[in-house]
Amino acid sequence: MGIVITTHKNMDLDALGAVIAAKKLYPDATVVLPGTKGNDVVKLLSENPELIDFVEEENFNPQSVKKIVIVDTDNINRIPDSIRKLIKEKNVETIVYDHHSAEVSFKDIEHHYKASGSVTSLMVLLLKGKGITPTPIEASVMLAGIYSDTGNFRFSSTSPIDFLAAAYLVSIGANIEFVKKYLPSDLSDKELDILKNLKDNLKITEVHGNLIGITYGRFDSYIKDISSLVSKLLEISGLPAIIAVLEFEGSVSLIGRSKTPKVDVSKVAEHFGGGGHVEAASASIKRKTVFEVLEELKKVLEEVVEPLKKAKDIMTYPPIVVSFDSSIEEARTTLMKNSINAAPVVDKKRNIVGIVNRTLIDKAIYMGLKEEPIFEIMERDFLQVLPETPIGDVEKVIIDRHQSFVPVVQDGKPIGVITRTDILMNLYKDEISDISKFYEKRALSSPKYKNIVQKLKESLPKDLLDLIKKIGEFADEFGVNAYIVGGFVRDLILGRKNFDVDIVIEGDATEFAKKVAKKANAKVHTFERFKTATVVFPDGFRIDFASARTEVYKAPGALPEVDMAPLKKDLMRRDFTINTLAIKLNKKEFGKLIDFFGGLRDIKDRKIRILHSLSFVEDPTRILRALRFATRYRFELGKHTEKLLKIAVQRKLFKTVEGQRIYHELKQIFLEDNPLRVVNKLAYYKVLSSIFPTIVWDKKKKDLFERIRKVIIWHKLNFQEKEIRYDLLYFGALLIGQSFQKIDTYLDNLSVPEKDREILKEILLKASYLLKEVNKERKNSEIYKLVSRFKEEVLLFAASLTEEEWKREKILEYLKSWRFTKPAVTGDNLKAIGLKPGPIFREILNELKYRLIDKEIPEDKEKQLDFVKFLIKEEEKYAKR
Repeated sequence: MGIVITTHKNMDLDALGAVIAAKKLYPDATVVLPGTKGNDVVKLLSENPELIDFVEEENFNPQSVKKIVIVDTDNINRIPDSIRKLIKEKNVETIVYDHHSAEVSFKDIEHHYKASGSVTSLMVLLLKGKGITPTPIEASVMLAGIYSDTGNFRFSSTSPIDFLAAAYLVSIGANIEFVKKYLPSDLSDKELDILKNLKDNLKITEVHGNLIGITYGRFDSYIKDISSLVSKLLEISGLPAIIAVLEFEGSVSLIGRSKTPKVDVSKVAEHFGGGGHVEAASASIKRKTVFEVLEELKKVLEEVVEPLKKAKDIMTYPPIVVSFDSSIEEARTTLMKNSINAAPVVDKKRNIVGIVNRTLIDKAIYMGLKEEPIFEIMERDFLQVLPETPIGDVEKVIIDRHQSFVPVVQDGKPIGVITRTDILMNLYKDEISDISKFYEKRALSSPKYKNIVQKLKESLPKDLLDLIKKIGEFADEFGVNAYIVGGFVRDLILGRKNFDVDIVIEGDATEFAKKVAKKANAKVHTFERFKTATVVFPDGFRIDFASARTEVYKAPGALPEVDMAPLKKDLMRRDFTINTLAIKLNKKEFGKLIDFFGGLRDIKDRKIRILHSLSFVEDPTRILRALRFATRYRFELGKHTEKLLKIAVQRKLFKTVEGQRIYHELKQIFLEDNPLRVVNKLAYYKVLSSIFPTIVWDKKKKDLFERIRKVIIWHKLNFQEKEIRYDLLYFGALLIGQSFQKIDTYLDNLSVPEKDREILKEILLKASYLLKEVNKERKNSEIYKLVSRFKEEVLLFAASLTEEEWKREKILEYLKSWRFTKPAVTGDNLKAIGLKPGPIFREILNELKYRLIDKEIPEDKEKQLDFVKFLIKEEEKYAKR
């Protein structure tokens, strides 16, 4: 890893500006940001994702760190814990850039100090002196840091350095409007100073589902009306409640502000001898220090804060139940009839004895057990909750136990059930409700139509155009409507080549496909359960047919129930608006494009939007597709889509999905032209850390992804027909550096197929070994013998893994030419000079090949024969001795 750049906890704008400047000074460094950041920093980073690559403190791997650069703090206890341990225990070289004090709490460090209002000012002038020029957006962020820490140049600590740095930043393109966007409204100099102090010390804790901010401050004298600043901090933080513990001249005060009755701050104050009301309270505390009060406060909050909501508040009731003596087929009918995927199983007294879900039922029916009683296959090892159980505890059951739903039980009887959707809808009820209105308005809007016959003629090969016209005529003949949908239509509008045709039939697609196949003398494969079919035409061209249908998801990550539906309902189940466009094929309306959900507008605006507010809850793998499409087409996520994506990731919805579905989406990402760009987005939105918590997405991995991309391009240019698992090269690059125990865990979690698992392990085990064995002392023929033992994927990965160009060239030379080297001499030639066929033929021909690879003999056949004769004579001499 080499160099690491970091800063203090509760990171502010000045720290961010200094970090960006430090990254300019140390371009190869890895930036590690603390887990706690000010809202202004979080907002700035989220709205400007390309500003800087960084690793979150929780994902930082402290191995191989040789130098640490710290900005904006002189206190070792304020930096991320893992980095502090490196300094204390490993004695890693440390450099500090700070403006607070000439003395620091670090030992044996290189300390860069200058008295100024902002550490960013110091860093900016260092950049200027070295001739390093920030980009306009980097300059704007640095200027925001200077404005923030100097109180708009009004704090007494403001120095000439700050003015000089700010003037320079403006001269190279810093934008004042950008700066204003992230600064708080005007307060007095003293108030700003106090507010900044409280904000720097703010920590957020979760108590029974409620987010509460806890801060502290120590001041030389009493500050009048400091309670208003605590109220201001509550306002700008966006938190439901804040409690401040403050010390004035040796006495301690507690001030609480709350926007929710669940956090009654008067009860907190009463514990410390004070009082007030639900929203505002205070207490004066004697004979205790600030830190003693803070420690005691944690216990008090656990006692007095009410759960945000309880199980009884969000459960679905009355529950649909299955009798324990019902047959498996009867249980399946009950679930399908009620459009649910799971249910409690009860005995004759309606006491809960188990739970059952569609996956278990489908497996049992597949095995021919549909007449067996449901108690034979029900899950007996499950968790249940009481009506008074806090929502946070219910959520832990669903996530940690992967339980599709949780029964709410009273006196042994189920009185309700809770799903992941129930929890999410209640935790984010207001946000999702507002967003739902946006989607409802879109869904109810009138469809848009457009004639694109000419575009079809210009874009499609004549035989494909004739075929889809013919299918439209078949649809008229059989009395159904036929539409091309999905990626074909999307890419047609975008001007991209895509001849994967999916056709939706308003009717029974399997019956229609059989009739089409019969008329076209084609083969047909039908899938009755999903009302789909594939027709393979005589020339090998394939078209997929599906009935217009709805899919009902009643649990996150579950497989859908299928039912017949008109076109609009069918399109409503799709992932993104850009994939909901349809082209009618029936003769009278051939080429009529239908847009129900604003897909055309989103293509024009270059936006990825989901169709409804629970889309990511129903299928969290859509998150992976959203970021893949956004990257491929250089689109942006719609505002609401991005917000819902972040909520889904925050609530760990990936844990509710079958691993093999996540693996399939990862595979599609790794098959993109440039997976690096997609994985950058996965890392930014914390999707990567949600799936692979121990993997650090750093510069080293990014560089490896880029080298793999270049090696794959080379390989495709040279071997167009060869089938290679390029996706596994990227997956290997993601996993490399993890312990094999952890790799096995990830592969198990993702249900990686055995064949893929074998290739992956071979890549990870053998590529590094191969690179160690390849050295400059070896002849080309010796390297040939070595590398010829390995699979092509291993060789491509090794060629990407090495940073030594000559090693890469040797491996690629083997792939391109050495392995195809054949002597001009053949077995017949050897017979002609009197040799008898046998093992010696292979030995001679191999020796010729090795000499050719080493360029020790010419390619001329006669000269190669002369060399063979020479070898025979030498062998005879040796035999006589």
